[in-house]
Amino acid sequence: MSPIFSKSVPSLSSVLSRSGRALAQCQAGGTMMIFALLTVPVVGMVGFSIDMVRTSNAKSALRATLDATLLSAAKAGEDDFLTAANAYFDSNLNELSKLEPSARFSTSKTSAGTVYKGTATAEVGTTFASVLGINSIPLSMTASVTEPREIGDTCIWVLDESANHALTFNSEAKVVAPDCAVQVNSMNNAAAVFNSNIDIYFSDICIAGPGVTNNYGPIDNLRTSCEPKQEPFTASMPAVAPGDCDYGSKNFNGGNVTLHPGTYCGGINFNNNTNVTFLPGLYVLNGSKWNVNGGEWDGEGVSFYFHTRSSGIQFNSAVTSVLTPPASGPYQDIMFFEAPGLAKSNFIFNDSEDFQIEGLVYLPSRDTTYNANSIWRAREFTFVVNTLKLNQTNWDLTPGVESKANWGNDTGELRISS
Repeated sequence: MSPIFSKSVPSLSSVLSRSGRALAQCQAGGTMMIFALLTVPVVGMVGFSIDMVRTSNAKSALRATLDATLLSAAKAGEDDFLTAANAYFDSNLNELSKLEPSARFSTSKTSAGTVYKGTATAEVGTTFASVLGINSIPLSMTASVTEPREIGDTCIWVLDESANHALTFNSEAKVVAPDCAVQVNSMNNAAAVFNSNIDIYFSDICIAGPGVTNNYGPIDNLRTSCEPKQEPFTASMPAVAPGDCDYGSKNFNGGNVTLHPGTYCGGINFNNNTNVTFLPGLYVLNGSKWNVNGGEWDGEGVSFYFHTRSSGIQFNSAVTSVLTPPASGPYQDIMFFEAPGLAKSNFIFNDSEDFQIEGLVYLPSRDTTYNANSIWRAREFTFVVNTLKLNQTNWDLTPGVESKANWGNDTGELRISS
């Protein structure tokens, strides 16, 4: 009898084998297709990383050219800066010229000094990243050079580190001191006060505290939160041994008086416009309080030393003076000074018609007040006090001989910033 099927039935193993080969062929084709599809972004990403390296190198070169341009052109000064900057930038591009870079330059004034600013741009063409549709990578950077403004010697040191309104300019205070800087060490939130109707000009007003009370308006060269500085005089101040009292209490009532150096222990009153001539030397006030009511004071080569807290001089009623300190010796360049470590006290000028002095006024414990049209004309002058208040004053100051070293006010070098 014939079999129902004339052809043999394949075995299960042969069927599975043929199916496996077919599947493998399909998988290989799919893998090839997937690999082909992935090749484009992979090559693009690899190429993009290469383009980024080229861009980074171009950015570094552009940065170096911009910085060099600013540093070079700033030395030409503000008036010639733009011309010098454009010329330097264009002539120092080297390989960057292929990127067609451009730059813009400007200047501005800040409290820190003159700022010379530049912005440079360029386009870096891509090679591999173009596969991803990125044909160029833009570059843009800004840098500036600050030329610190010139700051004069510190003429006024206000030392109290916590006082409210340690420095006060009240109405009608006028101070012309374009070569002088002011240092206020108070860290108070209102370390200084500037009231209306004042006229002040310093090369720098450095307030250590974060704020001031300003009822005046914009103030040239005012800085807050600046670095407190230690005045440089304490360590070099001469020691004084008062010795026995040479002169006691005395009242002078007009006329002409000649005073001699020595130790004064009593209260002395100069009344009725007494005209006083001081012979050269050191005048020691040991618990001696002087009240000066008008008159003229003249002395060459004189120094006044306050040995105690109660020692001092109060000037009233339109005093006129021409005083100069010693030109040599232990008290060279010192006009007024005091013993170390004294408790705080007042030092008051109620009126001085024309007070001309030179040298160092070193009174670090004194809360000093100038009232009622106190007119000071000082040359080679430095003033060290605990606090300072100016009411209706008229001062004309230039830096003191004791501060020629500029004590931390050096202008420094051009500095680059990005």
